[in-house]
Amino acid sequence: MNQIYSTKKLDNIYDDKNWEEILSDFQVKINYNLRKVPANDRDDLEQEIKLKIIEKVNSLLEKNNTPGFWEFLSEK
Repeated sequence: MNQIYSTKKLDNIYDDKNWEEILSDFQVKINYNLRKVPANDRDDLEQEIKLKIIEKVNSLLEKNNTPGFWEFLSEK
C-alpha cells in the first residue's frame, strides 16, 4: 500500500473506487504476509483477510458518516 488512509479522507478516497481497486491497494501487504503461511492455507487466509478489510472499511465509512450528538440535534 502506498499510503496509509486516515478515516477523515475515506469518503473522498473510496467514493470513486470499487472493492477490487480498494483490495488491490492492500494486495502487496497481503502477499507479503501470506508468504509466512503454509502454502495449503494461503487461499483461505487471503479470502479471510480481504473479507476483514471490507468489513473494516465499511465500519469506518459508517462511523465517518454517523452524525455526532450536536449534529443529530441540529437536524431536527
